[in-house]
Formats: sequence, structure tokens, C-alpha cells
Amino acid sequence: MTEVKLVKLRIKKGQKQRWLEWCEEARRRSKEVLQTLENEGIISESCFLSEDENAIYYFMESKDFKKAYDVYRRSPLPIDREHQSAQEKTLDVKNSRELKVLFNFHSA
Repeated sequence: MTEVKLVKLRIKKGQKQRWLEWCEEARRRSKEVLQTLENEGIISESCFLSEDENAIYYFMESKDFKKAYDVYRRSPLPIDREHQSAQEKTLDVKNSRELKVLFNFHSA
């Protein structure tokens, strides 16, 4: 059974373009991103922009989020270090809000 999370993070004032540029960089480096997701045990990760709220929504699916976060925090991979740096500089991580999961279905 997998777990899912949807987290809302506000974009820091004046940092929207910088975050969008990082997202484009991550797309260009998708092989690295997929490797780190595999290392972490993340099944799916998506980022959505809510322009009217100046915020992003992060969707993640994993079998074990505790393991995933531990691996991510200790990761020596450059893509992980750069992602952490981009988040710290552009997103209000300290005031993030995890939305309550009402349901999550998977088809066979």
C-alpha cells in the first residue's frame, strides 16, 4: 500500500521566476531526478503552480515517506543538493501546509 501527500508551499516574494527556472532545469535533468526518486522510494512526484495564490502544490507518492525523507536529506547527489537549495531560496518551506487526504484510488 502506498501513501500520498499533497503539500502547499507559498513562493517567496520575487522568487517565482527563479522557482520556474529550477523546475525547467529539473525537467532537463529528468534522468537524474528519476534516479534520486528511485533511491528514495518515491513512486510519483509532481509540482503544480497556482498562479492566483502565488503558491505551488507538491504531490508525492511513496511506500515509506520516512525512509524517503531520510534518504533525500543524506543524499550526496548534486541534483538533490541543488533542489534543496532552490527550495530554501524560493519557497516558504517553514510554513508549508500538508493537505488532508480524503481518498486515493489506484486501478488494477
